[in-house]
Amino acid sequence: MGVVGEKVQSFSVLSALANTSMLLLSCLSLSLVTVFHSSVADIHGQSLVEDEILLKVSRVCAIIIQMAYCAYIVFQLFTHKEAMAENEDGGEDQEEEEPALSITGALVVLCITTVIVAFASDLLVDTIEAVTEKSHINKHFIGIILLPIVGNACEHAAAVRFAMQDKPGLSIGIAVGSSTQISLFVVPFSVLIGWAIRQPMDLNFGALNTTVMTLSVIVVLSVVVDGHSNWLQGYLLCSAYAVISVLYWFLPDSHTEG
Repeated sequence: MGVVGEKVQSFSVLSALANTSMLLLSCLSLSLVTVFHSSVADIHGQSLVEDEILLKVSRVCAIIIQMAYCAYIVFQLFTHKEAMAENEDGGEDQEEEEPALSITGALVVLCITTVIVAFASDLLVDTIEAVTEKSHINKHFIGIILLPIVGNACEHAAAVRFAMQDKPGLSIGIAVGSSTQISLFVVPFSVLIGWAIRQPMDLNFGALNTTVMTLSVIVVLSVVVDGHSNWLQGYLLCSAYAVISVLYWFLPDSHTEG
């Protein structure tokens, strides 16, 4: 019997690659819009790009990204439902767990939780300014490093718990799947909602942010591509996160990316 340090976990390659491929599509869209903004601004001027060109490009790209996310949902829930399903125990005799809530009860809890989270998020955003003024932590570090950790604490705990139970497929589905929802649904949806309420929102996230996102997805892809994981790959992912944290810790608050 091998020691714990030699343990290798296996998971569904199809599910992991589908999620990372969707993330790469999002990275492609954000990176190209950012590069497009920089290139056209040098020719036509900053204000013209933001008011007339960048918003149009962002809105069209947002629609394309959302359509891709809809295709992913169809792929996951209908056309390739069985292939995407993760059978962690490798058998068919696994007893099905009884749901703790009915569909109606789950929807009610979801709605109540959404209202509470929205209210708490609004209070949290209002306090960031005061925190940055009284502490030595800049806004970039708080918004990109600290808030995701705190805001997704439950997801992180669930992912770690499933990994400890030797269910890496569920852990990856939680960790990577939530990122897929944000990048391919929430971000383009925010752009389209801004369009509807006449608030200018675009997909230009700046060179640093798009570079960090793209390289992070590539690192994750290199880890999940073979369908196996070990402690060294987890340590490398933590190291990558630490490097990104250092960058945003020293990034001045006055830094803005066009």
